Amino acid sequence: MDRRRTALVLLLLFALCSGVAIVVSGSRPGSEQGLAPALVQFAGYALALGAAVLLLASPGDGPVGAPRRVGGVVLAALLVLVLLDLVAAGGPNIGAGLVHLVGLVVIMVATVRLALGIAGERAA
Repeated sequence: MDRRRTALVLLLLFALCSGVAIVVSGSRPGSEQGLAPALVQFAGYALALGAAVLLLASPGDGPVGAPRRVGGVVLAALLVLVLLDLVAAGGPNIGAGLVHLVGLVVIMVATVRLALGIAGERAA
């Protein structure tokens, strides 16, 4: 199986884990979050890390080195998200929330770009 397709599946599972973590976190009072949202989110981070490693290990050929570039973007955004979760854990912080949202959007755009690249190759 193509590494890019496996990475795409891992990134989609990361998005699913992020959504589940947000829903679980939102369904509980702020003072009673427990470990469930964090565990689900960090499982998603592990999936995204696997996707980034697969993409960075892909051959550099293709349009503008797309797999490696997407892997680098995912890895950089993932590093920011993990550091943010470790440093700004707990309590409301609108700045941290904005940075978290931007990180998720960056990974989403990278995922869409990867999916379009794979679909474009299939069409050709």
